[in-house]
Amino acid sequence: MPGKGRPPRGRAARGASRRPLRRAASYGVLLRAALIILAGICAYWNSLDLPFLWDDETAILTNQTIRDLWPPWRPLLPPLETPVAARPLVNVSLALNYALGGLNVRGYHAWNLGVHLAAALLLFGVVRRTLEGERFRERLGADAANVALVAALWWTIHPLVSEVIDYTTQRTTAMMGLFFFLTLYCAIRALGSPHCARWHLFAVIACACGMASKEEMAAAPIVVAVYDRLFAFSTVREAARARRSLYWGFAATWVGLGVLIWQWPRSTVGFAAGDAWTYLLNQARVIPHYLGLALWPNALVLDYGVPRPIPIGDAIGGGLLVAALLAITIVALVRWPRPGFLGAVFFLTLAPTSSFVPIMSEVGAERRMYLPLAAIAVLLVMGGYHVLARARSAWPARHRLLTAAALVFAAVWLGSLGVRTAYRNAQYADALSLWGSSVEARPHGRARLAYAMALVNAGQSDAAVPHLREAVREYEPARYALGVELAARGENAEAIQVMTAFIAADPAAGNRVPARLLLGRLLFADKRFHESAEQFRAVAALAPANIDAQLSLGDLLLTQKRYAEAASQYRVIVGLQPNRADWRLRLGSALAENGQLAEAVAHFRAAVALDPGNELARSSLNRAELLLGDQ
Repeated sequence: MPGKGRPPRGRAARGASRRPLRRAASYGVLLRAALIILAGICAYWNSLDLPFLWDDETAILTNQTIRDLWPPWRPLLPPLETPVAARPLVNVSLALNYALGGLNVRGYHAWNLGVHLAAALLLFGVVRRTLEGERFRERLGADAANVALVAALWWTIHPLVSEVIDYTTQRTTAMMGLFFFLTLYCAIRALGSPHCARWHLFAVIACACGMASKEEMAAAPIVVAVYDRLFAFSTVREAARARRSLYWGFAATWVGLGVLIWQWPRSTVGFAAGDAWTYLLNQARVIPHYLGLALWPNALVLDYGVPRPIPIGDAIGGGLLVAALLAITIVALVRWPRPGFLGAVFFLTLAPTSSFVPIMSEVGAERRMYLPLAAIAVLLVMGGYHVLARARSAWPARHRLLTAAALVFAAVWLGSLGVRTAYRNAQYADALSLWGSSVEARPHGRARLAYAMALVNAGQSDAAVPHLREAVREYEPARYALGVELAARGENAEAIQVMTAFIAADPAAGNRVPARLLLGRLLFADKRFHESAEQFRAVAALAPANIDAQLSLGDLLLTQKRYAEAASQYRVIVGLQPNRADWRLRLGSALAENGQLAEAVAHFRAAVALDPGNELARSSLNRAELLLGDQ
């Protein structure tokens, strides 16, 4: 035992000397983590008040399964054919948001941003631990944490991932990304740990949560297996033997994902939904576009439209580029495994949405680059560091100058990305700017329709109509919007033609009900009563509880002086909702005109009782009572 005042020796001395180093390293990690969080908040400070849009309608505004947290299984059963179908964990997160703040958008965007920042911290942890491992330690030394920091910052504030934070429903991607990085992080922590079984369990739980958030999580077990082979084990057999329990757990999460997809199938996804070859040709053009946005994130687009048949010649250039990158990745996995791993992560995480499995609702989406962009970020930052290291070796006297220049370049580049992201957030706040940029960068029918509706809402009807006419050429639902706008402008003759064509395309479809109602009213105004009645009766057949159709048909019969039929029609309406004074008044009027004064008086009295201030009801009652007294 060392004497009093004598410095410790041996193991005690080594432990004492390491403690300050560990403490300094911990402070360094915390400081870098704080910097990532601060950068993310600065980039997205203006995103918290962005409005709900597009798929938020079915995922949030009309989603009744998020209205209650009890019974607990209710939010775990999201509605079919919505963005949260087969994604119960995301639906639960929306239910939590609703319980805490109703439909206040701030809470929803704060959740999205918090999930994204947590994912960024995990990405930093994964890269740092990998670079500080034995295979990189000699090459990077103390720079490992800084390289991980720059890569994480680059990914965190890149405008290409802004859709995941700004578009509320796309938390599906953010939550999946969080659990993807958590799975990989836990799997890395298990390597060489005395608590490897615990870390394996955490990794499997994280993987299961990712599977319950979005289907692209299916790539995570494969990524972990590739990581194990390249960075931790000499052979696949050795990895399988050491990680048997982990891999079996991952296999179980695949089974769980299969059950979710089976229980909540999507009619727009899969080989039965569309042509795989057409979708593949489209991806040959979309993926190079993604790569361009990763390097120069200009002209971001919210809606890329649906897959279109394209000539094979138009896809050859992009297809050859993608094939060349895939071939380079395969070769690199053998010759240069570290960059090869990043290439493999890029293709593995992009493949579920951007290969040959058709997704007919969208040919492309920038949120699909959420995980692949992380691989690109690490690859580019590692490449930049390699160039810097070689330059410092070649000019050792200029070591500090080169390092300072690299830091300035990184700061300027990251700052420009942050400014571009803040600008993109502002576009989401303005529908005209958001959809105008989409139409400018990638014009198609659905985007033109959304832009036209934004113009209409802004009072720019004259500018909206040309976009609606263009949209109709390739997007049938735009025909209804064109008809509505033409009717609002008083161009009834053309509105009738447009609505007739829209209904004729699919007469029995439920979404034709509003079109039939409008067409019936336009025909009524044009005194084409027989045709108008046909439309109202068609609506009544398609939607028997539709009060508007029943009421319009009654008004039409009353105008035609077919009082007995009008009275019968109004009786149906009053039977559906007997506490409406105005409908009682209409029924009474039809009965009075048909000579049924006693019954008319009864309904007029009911109308006055329901709405004592209704002067028309009072005068009608007085007149009917006088006529009844004269009989």
